[in-house]
Amino acid sequence: MAYKVLIVDDHPMCGAALAMATRAVDPSAVVEQVGTLGEAEAKAKAQPFDLVLLDLMLPDVAGMGGLMLVRHVLPKATVAVVSSREDPAVIRRAAHYGAKGFIPKSAAMSDMIESLRQLVGGEAAFPGAVLDDDTPDPVLDKLSSLSAAQLRVLRAIAGGRQNKQIAYDLGIAEPTVKSHLAAIFRKLEVSNRTQAVLLYRSLDVQPD
Repeated sequence: MAYKVLIVDDHPMCGAALAMATRAVDPSAVVEQVGTLGEAEAKAKAQPFDLVLLDLMLPDVAGMGGLMLVRHVLPKATVAVVSSREDPAVIRRAAHYGAKGFIPKSAAMSDMIESLRQLVGGEAAFPGAVLDDDTPDPVLDKLSSLSAAQLRVLRAIAGGRQNKQIAYDLGIAEPTVKSHLAAIFRKLEVSNRTQAVLLYRSLDVQPD
């Protein structure tokens, strides 16, 4: 069965470079590209993928929240972050939140191919020795306890959506939204929407 790769990047040139590098590693790979996290979710519902190459800065999410949701909807896939934010703190956080690799957008094609070769072969692929710091992330355990549905609701309230709007957007009943919010507050150990959003915003990665 062909190796399936999903590229989640809203920059066509970056996506094209990743697709080219992937096919250099496995010419028979099936490669699909989308530009938003929402589109990635739709693809995940339709078929499984072996590898996801995820940009951290997308039109509908900016940061580790996207990584957490992709890991929920494609739990068997290897997920690697592709980003122009190359500082060690961002790379370490990506690893802490479940990424198996980090490919800088500035990487030469040969380096990109080597990283993909490692990922396809089941190895981790991170630049340098940036993972030596294993300081615990106190936010990680709380946010990792959220389900995919709860992450969607949390992302929606972070975007300023009200319960009725969230119910419509997600195709669920408004009482279900309220139930998710109660569970979110309990798991995050907060008492209101503002506190929950502030915790979620700690996942954000600021653009250059």
